[in-house]
Amino acid sequence: MTAVPAPLPVAIAHRIQLLPNGLRIDGLPELRSRLLPRLLAALLQAHEQGLARIDSPCTRAELCQRITGMAELHRTQVWRALALLADGPLAALIEATARSSGPFWLNAALLTTCHFDIEGTPATGAELARWLGQQRPVRAPAAEPLLPLAYAEALARADYLLDRGELYPARLALQQAAPHVPDGDASAAAALGLRRARIARRLGDWAALQDELRDLGQALNNARFPRPERRQLRARVAILAAWHWYGSLGQPAAALDKLDEVEPEVLATDSSLRCEHGNLRGIVLRELAVARGDAALAQQALASLGDALRHASLAGLPDTLQVCAANLSNALGQLAEARLLPTDGPGVEDALRWLLLSDALCARWQLGRSSLLNTIFLLRLAALGGFRFDALQRLATGQGLPLPASSYGELAAQRWAACRARQSQIPADQRCAFLLLWARHALDEGDAFTATDLVRQARVQARKLRDEQARRRYLAEADALMPQSRQA
Repeated sequence: MTAVPAPLPVAIAHRIQLLPNGLRIDGLPELRSRLLPRLLAALLQAHEQGLARIDSPCTRAELCQRITGMAELHRTQVWRALALLADGPLAALIEATARSSGPFWLNAALLTTCHFDIEGTPATGAELARWLGQQRPVRAPAAEPLLPLAYAEALARADYLLDRGELYPARLALQQAAPHVPDGDASAAAALGLRRARIARRLGDWAALQDELRDLGQALNNARFPRPERRQLRARVAILAAWHWYGSLGQPAAALDKLDEVEPEVLATDSSLRCEHGNLRGIVLRELAVARGDAALAQQALASLGDALRHASLAGLPDTLQVCAANLSNALGQLAEARLLPTDGPGVEDALRWLLLSDALCARWQLGRSSLLNTIFLLRLAALGGFRFDALQRLATGQGLPLPASSYGELAAQRWAACRARQSQIPADQRCAFLLLWARHALDEGDAFTATDLVRQARVQARKLRDEQARRRYLAEADALMPQSRQA
């Protein structure tokens, strides 16, 4: 029987001794510093506890708390200590956002090549605690204190209003929650910031979204979050930043790059996050596909939207499911209009079926009451496919929720009246698109008087747009639809 050779020992590139007054690296002369070995020991201990990593760095204050007998860790002290490593093999071991002030983390790749010892004992666990002068190893933080009732109540009210599209009342509820955030509770503060950012994005308030993103970025850099929570928060901030690149700056390629920063492992463990990511990725890819006339990008867009819809459905997320179904429907319509769909694939009728599913979800769960997007998609698809209203009604009836109208004009009037009290929450470009599509269908139905009035209203809304290109586009569409209303 042939003997199996024993595995060769793995060579350790660097041996580092922590000494009372310095470090010795690979047997070289000692680097004299009382702080450096303790700073390194504190980082090693934090790393064992899942901290001191690039996605969960340690602040100066946190490292100081680990070193007994040190009231404060001055920037100059830190800078001088780290400068001793600058010309040696461990120059890149301790990384930082700012070299003298942190936050700090250990270079993962270099760390695997190092062996640390204290007086011949491996520098781990209890030995590190003893070396740092701690009475006992640093334990995980105690459970967070109970949230104040006023904070929890206001946050719950904001979430209820958000689900129903009541954006300004939701924003007010968050303002009422803000004074009750517990001191030092970074997670509670971030929860408000994320919701404020979502509201700003849905309102098209890009300046407010940018402010929220800046504050959330600072919290990620400076506040202490558990590692899983930090990774999820970083992902949500990246998705919101991608919305800013796409919606405010009109740069879908840059938005796609931002979405690619989100870690796949985070998406795999959170269905809600995966849906948000796939939904926006599909929208951005659709935009790029239409702009470039690229059928391959069109298929990628549908695949991303399909993945988002699948996870929303399987996870039981009705609000997310109705959003994904509506965006899939709109994407199918736009790609069909651009002739980027295969002839044997889904078409306008399939797009309408997905949109009717979204409409049914909104009706059953009382969602999206302050949005005209579904009606905009429906009117656009009906015009694109040349669908008479009775044909659409048959599709809706087949899906179990008939439309409560007898024409497109009547349906549009109902939807407009239903959100009349909340029209200020609807972005002006959405109102422009809705009024012009309604006018087009009114003309098709022989109601020129209503169409003229709607085009005049659309012109008023178009003049409110800050985006000059969008303003010109809507005004040109109004001219093409009804030139005689130009002087109105």
